[in-house]
Amino acid sequence: PVSIKKLLIPNISFPATLNSVLLAQNHQEIEFEICDTDINGLIDLRSLDYALNGAGIDTILYPNLWGHTVDWDHFQLVAKFFNQDMFVIEDAAQSFGAYYKDQPSGSLGDVSVLSFDPTKNLPNYGSGGMILTDELEFAEVFMNYRDNGKLRDHNIAGTNSKMSESDCAQMLVKLQYFDAWQKRRTEIAEYYINELYQYVDIVLPNENVTSAWHKFIIRTSHRHNLQSYLARHGVETRIHYQQGLVDLPVLGSTNYVWTTDQFRESDAFVKECLSLPIYPELTDSEVEHVIEAVRGYL
Repeated sequence: PVSIKKLLIPNISFPATLNSVLLAQNHQEIEFEICDTDINGLIDLRSLDYALNGAGIDTILYPNLWGHTVDWDHFQLVAKFFNQDMFVIEDAAQSFGAYYKDQPSGSLGDVSVLSFDPTKNLPNYGSGGMILTDELEFAEVFMNYRDNGKLRDHNIAGTNSKMSESDCAQMLVKLQYFDAWQKRRTEIAEYYINELYQYVDIVLPNENVTSAWHKFIIRTSHRHNLQSYLARHGVETRIHYQQGLVDLPVLGSTNYVWTTDQFRESDAFVKECLSLPIYPELTDSEVEHVIEAVRGYL
C-alpha cells in the first residue's frame, strides 16, 4: 500500500530491524540510511534534522528500545517538517505497555509492530507478533500476506505467518495479569533508580514517557569488570547490544557506506551498556541483592 523509496533506521537495535530492510529490498528498490542514537540508545532526535535534510527520506522505522518511547511530539515535528507525507513505522516490540503522555505505544506510527517473544512483557511460549494500524487498506494487505494470499484469491506470494490458537488463548489469559506485571516492573525500576543513581549512569525514559521497563540499562566504563563481579555474586546480566547495526557482517553484502565518526554516540553506548535483571517475578530480597552487588563493586 506504500511505495518506500528511501528509509531511515537508527544504529542501535536488534538485527531484525536491519534484516527487515534488507529482505524488503528483494521485493522493491529501497535505499536506506542509518542514523546515530542519543545517550539513552534511542534514535537521536537532536540530529534527526541533519539526517533528513536533503536526503530524500520518505519512511522512518524506529524502535522504542528498553520499554521507553521517543519524544513523540518532537519526533513528528522534525519528521513532518522535511516531508509532510513521511511514513512512520513504530517498532514497539519492547514497549508494549508504555505511553507517551496519554498515547500508548503501538499507536505511535502509521504502522506499529509488537513482538510476543518469550522475553517480552507480554510473552508467548513460542514466538509471534502483531501489526497495528488504523488504515483498513494496510490491514487487508497484512492479513492477505500472512495467509498465503487467500484474502484476495492468492494474488500475492504470501506466507503462512500465524500464531497457533492455543498460544493466542494463553496470551488472552495473560492479558488479565498484564497490568499487575507492569506495576511490578515499575516498582522494581523505581527502586533501582532511587538506590543506584548516585553510583552509576542509568538509562532513563524521556519526559512525558511512562516506560514499560522491558529492560533496565545502566552505563559504565567498567562494564566488563562489573559484569564479572556481579556474575561471581549470583547476578546474571546481559549486554543489549554489543554492536551497532553498521558493524553487523550482513551489512557487508550491501553498498552502504559510512564514516567512522558518524556513529560516535552509539559506539560509546554499546561499549558501556549493561542490563540488570528486571521482571515481575523478582522478589524484594533479590532486588536488594542486585543493588548490594552493584554497590559492592562501584
